[in-house]
Amino acid sequence: MPEPSYAILLVPTDLSEPSLAAVRHAAVLARAFGSRVVLAYVMEDRLPAVFAGSGRAERDLVERHRERAGTTLAETAERLLPGVDVRCVVRAGVDWREIVALAREERAGLIVMGMHGHGFLVHALAGSTTERVLHHAPCPVLVVGQDQKPKRAARKS
Repeated sequence: MPEPSYAILLVPTDLSEPSLAAVRHAAVLARAFGSRVVLAYVMEDRLPAVFAGSGRAERDLVERHRERAGTTLAETAERLLPGVDVRCVVRAGVDWREIVALAREERAGLIVMGMHGHGFLVHALAGSTTERVLHHAPCPVLVVGQDQKPKRAARKS
């Protein structure tokens, strides 16, 4: 069995606090392993019906959302991943499917993602993005809870 490689870390984020906690953990891992981070945001590829208008207006809104997401990802990378090689990616589609596809495309060695505590009813009805990624990912997945703070590894003398 080949040695695991953490050369590429995929870090999907929805910019919530749990997912930003995962970005902080990925920063520590990236520095320790010299990894490249692929910071990803997956957005719906269409607006909910209540907001949908003409095809052109809807496409414009989706495109503005994509641009804002890209800007916010870049700002997040600057703030939380200084000194780390980062590529920001905005995708549209079903979140867990896009995360799994991106992990394959990027040949990620590890996915680092946060976990939301939505409660039993939401989980029972829809499952969770994290759970679906765990079941379909082509590589290991590190799941970070919101209250888990990363610690720097002690250096050996």
